[in-house]
Amino acid sequence: MTNIKIIYHLMPWEIDYALLTFTQLKKSKYYLPEDINVTIDSALNLSSYLIDWNESKLPKEYFIEKYKQLSLLLKDYNHNPKIYEGNEMYGHLDLQRDCISPDTDYYMSVCPDMYFSEYLLSYLAQAAQSIHNKYFVLTAQIGKLWDESWDVLVHKEFNNYNYKDWEHSLDIFDIDNYLHTTQNETTILPINQHKWAGWFDLYNKAFFEDIVPVPQDWKGYGGWDLYSMHSSYFLKNNLNQDFQQYLLTNQIVFPYGVGPLRVENLDGFMTDYYRKLMVKKDLKFDQGYEFNQKAHILIQQNINDLTLKFS
Repeated sequence: MTNIKIIYHLMPWEIDYALLTFTQLKKSKYYLPEDINVTIDSALNLSSYLIDWNESKLPKEYFIEKYKQLSLLLKDYNHNPKIYEGNEMYGHLDLQRDCISPDTDYYMSVCPDMYFSEYLLSYLAQAAQSIHNKYFVLTAQIGKLWDESWDVLVHKEFNNYNYKDWEHSLDIFDIDNYLHTTQNETTILPINQHKWAGWFDLYNKAFFEDIVPVPQDWKGYGGWDLYSMHSSYFLKNNLNQDFQQYLLTNQIVFPYGVGPLRVENLDGFMTDYYRKLMVKKDLKFDQGYEFNQKAHILIQQNINDLTLKFS
């Protein structure tokens, strides 16, 4: 039996994304081989450190009840739902660190606002079983994004869009239609770049736990993708360790916030109507800010640890 753990962190204003994600995961279950066991660690983050619930027009209970109801879509999985109501900084890094378990073979990071087809989870799971590198990352393809650094992941069907206006011209339903009407073989392609965003990626146990673990003092939010990409580059090119990134071709993930319901702020898709009724505390020096200020230090610390580990 192969064990996969999916990590899914949700802010209250992202609750409607849970309906989309959990529905796709429900459909995904029909395509999973019997020897693949999937556990989902999800967390609804209601931290009063982040949100002033006394001033918000929507109470915690609204999101709690909706989260509980939507979680019924995951009853075919081993689902570990968590509702965080404490008054400390809490975020995806905390969930990512707490999800570690000895019986997990592969970890997956799933962003709430990502579209993925019902076939992708099965493709990733089966592809991972055929990869034998000691450390690896497996990611699907994507649509066009901001700059050429993403092009290694972009599917050829969507490569001709412009870097500057992809948000206005791409439609997530066009991507869905392409995947469901075009018969292209899905293959595993090794690539030389180190590029992923934690959208719907798969990491093998040794990489996730031993190479890029979330430090105990790293709380809340931060660029784990940047941290892990720099670490993997150093691991492969400076320490000569067996790391490889693979691309799962002809399978695409992309933000739901492009298409008919798009808003000017991409992050606002399916969230603005909640945000307007909630009061987020002014956290100029929250964990995301701190990471951005000292990202190079955190990355260098891990590189130093890796150097000692493999010297």
